[in-house]
Formats: sequence, C-alpha cells, structure tokens
Amino acid sequence: MSEDPQRPLDGPRPGSTQPVDEGPRPANEGPRPPRRPRPAHAARRRQVRRRRAAALLVLVALVLLIAFAVRSCGGCSAGDLVPSGCEGDGEDGGEAAATPSPILTGGPSPAPVSLSGDGIKVASFLGGLRRDFSGLGAPRSLDLIWYTRIGSGWTSGKLPKDPPSEWAGIGWTGQPAVVVEVGRTYLLVAGYDHRLHKIDARNGDVVWETGFDDIVKSSPTVIEDPDPQSDDDRYLVLAGSRRGYPLDLDDPDVAPYRALSLGTGKELWRLPVPQTRCYSRDCDASGLFVGGKVYIGVESGWFYRLDPFRTVAWGRYRSPVVEAKRLLLGTTQDRRTHKRNLVLEASPVLVGQTIFVSAGAGHVYGLRPRDLAIVWDYRVGADLDGTPVPTADQKLLVPVEKQYVKGRGGVLLLDPSRPPDDAVVWFLPTSDRELSEWKGGVLGSVAVNDSSNRDGSHPALGAVVAVDGYLYVFSQDTLAQERVKGPNLEPRLRTPVVVAKIWMGGGITTPAFVDDRIVVAGYDNMVHLYKVDYEEAVAGDVGALPSADGRFWTVNVRETARFTGGGPYEASPVVWDGRVFIGSRDGNLYCLGKR
Repeated sequence: MSEDPQRPLDGPRPGSTQPVDEGPRPANEGPRPPRRPRPAHAARRRQVRRRRAAALLVLVALVLLIAFAVRSCGGCSAGDLVPSGCEGDGEDGGEAAATPSPILTGGPSPAPVSLSGDGIKVASFLGGLRRDFSGLGAPRSLDLIWYTRIGSGWTSGKLPKDPPSEWAGIGWTGQPAVVVEVGRTYLLVAGYDHRLHKIDARNGDVVWETGFDDIVKSSPTVIEDPDPQSDDDRYLVLAGSRRGYPLDLDDPDVAPYRALSLGTGKELWRLPVPQTRCYSRDCDASGLFVGGKVYIGVESGWFYRLDPFRTVAWGRYRSPVVEAKRLLLGTTQDRRTHKRNLVLEASPVLVGQTIFVSAGAGHVYGLRPRDLAIVWDYRVGADLDGTPVPTADQKLLVPVEKQYVKGRGGVLLLDPSRPPDDAVVWFLPTSDRELSEWKGGVLGSVAVNDSSNRDGSHPALGAVVAVDGYLYVFSQDTLAQERVKGPNLEPRLRTPVVVAKIWMGGGITTPAFVDDRIVVAGYDNMVHLYKVDYEEAVAGDVGALPSADGRFWTVNVRETARFTGGGPYEASPVVWDGRVFIGSRDGNLYCLGKR
C-alpha cells in the first residue's frame, strides 16, 4: 500500500543547526545591539518548528503531485479506475482505499412487468436491476410440454494441464431471457454447443442461432437501443462465453463478451478481455443495463462500464466503447491465498445509486457507477461465485462458497449502509460436503419472494440450493435464538429462522420464486415444484413470522410436482405464464407446465 499521507516526514537530526535569514533591516534603524546568547533548549524549539514547517510544505507538494498523477493516468493499480487509454493491468499496484459509505438512496427502480403487451419481460439473470425476479405466472404442474435439443461442444480444461472435454446442454448460470414481439414470446438461451439461441416459447422452434468461439455460459441480457438503425436492431442480446476453444490463455484474440441483434442474430460487437494473473479469461456474468450503460465483470478480474451503442474498430470486428474499467483482484494477501483462482463470475446488481458485485478474490465491492470508484468493500475471503441479491430494505444476500475459509460456507446478509466492519446482519451456515470440485457452501444465488410480495402481505422469504444437498427456505428478517460461527469463525453471529430444509440432491443452481411457488432443480436429475402455504397466526405462536403489514403467519413448504430429465441441472429456471423453461446437462432445453 502507499504511504499514509498523515505520517510525518523525517526532518534534520535533533541538535543540528541551520542559519536563520532575518530579512533586510529598515534604512532608519540603527545598529543592532549585540545578540544575547539564548538557552540551547530555545534553539532546539525553533529548529523543531522550522522542520515541521518544511515537512508540511514537502507533504503538501507530494499530495498535489500524487493527485495530479492519479487524475492524469487513472492510477493503473489494482482497484483503481483505469481510463480506456491507460496501458497495463495494474496488478502490481496497491489496493484502493474505499470511502466509508455508499449512496443507497435514489437510483432507478425496475419497470413493472406484465404478462400482456410486447417488450422485454425477463431482461437478464434474475430480472436485471435488482436480481429478484424470475418471471410471472406461477406454474401449477411440471408436465412436459416440449423440449429442444441444444447439443454439446468442446472446451479447454480449467488449467493448462487439464485435457479438453465435451460439455452438453445448458449450465451455470444459464437462465433464459424472455422477450415478447408482436404477441409472441421468445427465449434467449445460452448453450454449451457454442451457440446463442432464439427460441419460440410456444413450441421450442429455433428462430436463429449464432456461434461463439466456446461454450456460452452466461444468462443473456436483453437491452433496448433508443436509436436503432432498423427494427431488427431495436433490441440487443448480450452474452458471454468461455475464452474460446482451443485458444491459449494468452491468445490476443480472446473476446468472449458479445452483442447480437435480437432480430437477426448478427454480431454487433465483441469485448476483448485482457489477461491478468487470474487463470481465466471467460465471461460467466450477465450484464447490468442502467442509464444507457452496461456494467459487466469478466473472469480475469476486470469490471467495465461500457457504452453498448458506440463502437470502435478492433481488428476485423467492432468493440464497445469502454468508458471506465477497474481491476478487482483483492489484496496482496488474497492473491497469495487464492493463487490464480481470482475469478470474477458474479453478475452486478444496483442498489440505490451503487453497483455491488462479488469477486472471486473474496470481496463484495460497492462501486460508484460513473467512474467505478470503490465506495464499499467487505472482505469475506472465500471464493465468491454467486450473484448478491438485494432485499426490499436494501441489504445484500451474499452466497459464500466453502473455500479459503476455516468456517463453513452459506449465505451472509450484509447491510451496506454500515461500515464493512459492522455490516454482517446474520449468517446462514450450510454443511460441508464434497461434491465435484466443491467442499460446501453456496454457488448459486438466493431467490426471494420480494417481487411478488411488494405490498408486504406475507413474510419476506428466501430460498437457496446448497452444495450439502438441501434446499433451504428461510426468513429474511426473523432471527433464531441460537448463535453461529461465521465463514472465518467469527463468534456469535445471528442466524435466520429456517422455515424448511428439504433434501433434493444439492446443486449450484438458483431457484425461481414466483408468487407462492418455488421451482428448483439440481444434481438429483429432477425439477421440483414446491408450494408455500401461509396460515395466519398471532404473535407468539410457534414458528410465526411477521409480515410488513403487521400480521403474523406460519409457513409450510410442500412439494406438489416433479419432473425427471436425462441428466443433472446446473442452469436456473425462468417462469413465464404458467410455464417453466430450464436447461439440463443432458443436452436439452425443457418447457414444463400444465398440459
């Protein structure tokens, strides 16, 4: 880190002497009387005062020089804003200091969504701005309506020593976007067959499919161009893939984040991703579109503010104008602990006027949109993969993986209106369990009932799938009596009331919480439909939870339907007008509902 500007500079050694310039004598002044000797301690006091004044002048000059350099170059250091013309990735610089309080008030609100009419319905992963929305029209059954074959594709191993492998179907995060055009509903689906698909939601017919250089992983984001060149380009579809098969990690052609025309599937631009000390150059996140700008993080650790409607030439392609970028690779200690596993996979979310994103280096960052300055920084230390989800009262539900921490993984509720050291509201720990490459915790995101409970007539609930095999349904704001240890063994943290803990094989997907239904799938190769029953109660009843309107309820969760596919599920479902759309690793996209 840079030196503390309040630290005094070293002055002359005590006891040293310096001549004092007393200035010219007035012309009418007579000869000076002989100077009387002064005590040695008085001379030392004068020397100390002069040294302090000189040190202050040097300090002011140094601060002004640093400020000018940062303003001119953007810092080029880890955690600092880097203007688009600045060279280098800044990994060897110091960590940025965060301002203590982000702005959580104001900011745009999500536009209301209706089943009727044309337009963008589910714009991005978990809906877009607040990441609390997975569709409208809760399903009543999980009958098979249709399925569409997505297929498979080859991709490189995670590390250079790992062999390539073939991946099938749709994976994490993999939630389709939903758009209605001229009364017809379409899905935008990312596939492991190296393609992005536009699919007719009525029958599963493929309208177009556009190839990427690798398996496409992120949930697509659909945005509207305010000044389109044609009707086909009124909407843009943004999605990210792995780096490109079989490109090497240091290949200059890696550009996994791309924009397509919704009307034709034609590529409009691609974003090059620089290499850093992170082992990945993929893009798993879903872009956040707000104020005409796109905010997106890529796995090498860079976080961008893009103008998606202005482009510049990049070789044979076009690239979006990068208005600001920031490298989020944590602290020097994080980089020692995580080695090269500093992957930024989560999608950003807007709360008030602040953008929050979880980073694989172990931090939850709050960023100022206009220049991506860090205004809040909570360090967990674990590998953070899942996207944070805000609650109605502007707190953050943060998934925590069991990696690089001594305690368990689970879900943290953070209050970003508080300083980071005092931000933990509660922690829901999950059990340790080895599953594939994971040791426990949560990799998906929390689904909340906030979007269907805006009037506060029912308790605020959350649902999450953990690696330990269970679906947890819990209260957002009612605390249990017991205390728990945190991810880093922090003592006596509060923990929420768990309404239901249901075995379903575990997984890394994110549930869909729509009205009083929860749709969830996982590694038991099944899609489950649960109904949440609310029974009015009074304060003091066993298990009674409050709602915002002052009433109390007991809550029961029961399974009402299930569907078995041909393989495990890692993708998140989206719900629209009574139907569930979900991809499986068996190679298919399924449409389920009431036949």
